Amino acid sequence: PVRPGLRLAFPADFGAHPLHRLEWWYVTGHLESPRGPMGFQVTFFRLRNKAADGNLSRFAPTQLLFAHAALADPAHGRLRHDQRIGRAFATLAEAREGDTDVFIDDWSLRRGDNRYVARIPGDGFALDLALVPTQPLLLQGEAGYSRKGPKPTQASGYYSEPHLAVSGTVTVGAERLAVTGGAWLD
Repeated sequence: PVRPGLRLAFPADFGAHPLHRLEWWYVTGHLESPRGPMGFQVTFFRLRNKAADGNLSRFAPTQLLFAHAALADPAHGRLRHDQRIGRAFATLAEAREGDTDVFIDDWSLRRGDNRYVARIPGDGFALDLALVPTQPLLLQGEAGYSRKGPKPTQASGYYSEPHLAVSGTVTVGAERLAVTGGAWLD
C-alpha cells in the first residue's frame, strides 16, 4: 500500500511499480492539423495479477497490460479508437521500471531525452507523437500522496505533467498529417 509520507523520486517513479496493484500512464490532448483541430488520448494500464503470484512458470500472467487510444476528428465527425491487451512478457508487452517505457506489441509510450514518444499504429489511424514538458511536474495531493478514500492506505502516488508541447504526425487512412498541439499526462 501507498502510505502517508510518500516521497516520489524521479526518474524512477516515471517507471512501473510491479508490486503495486494498478498504475497507468494517461495522455490526453488537442492537435492542430491541416484538416482542422483534433483530439487524442493514449492510455496504458498495468495490473498486478495477484492470482498468479504462486505460479512459478515464466508464462504466468503476473502482470497484465491494457492500452487504449482514440483520435477525435471533428471535421469528419469521427471518433476512431482501438485497444490492446497482453500479459507482460519480454519483447511482447511490458511496463519497465526506472522510467516510462511501456508497450504492447507495436504500441508504445517511452520517455527519454526530456520527452515522451507515443507510437500507436491503431485500426484506421496512427499516432506518432513527441511530447515535451514545458513546466515542472505537479505532485497531486500531499506532495504526491493522493488519498482515494477514508483509510490512509486507500491512496496512490500521483503526479501530472500539466503541459506538454506536442508535435508529430497523425495518419488517418492513407492521409499523413503533420500536427502540433498540447497535452496533459497523469
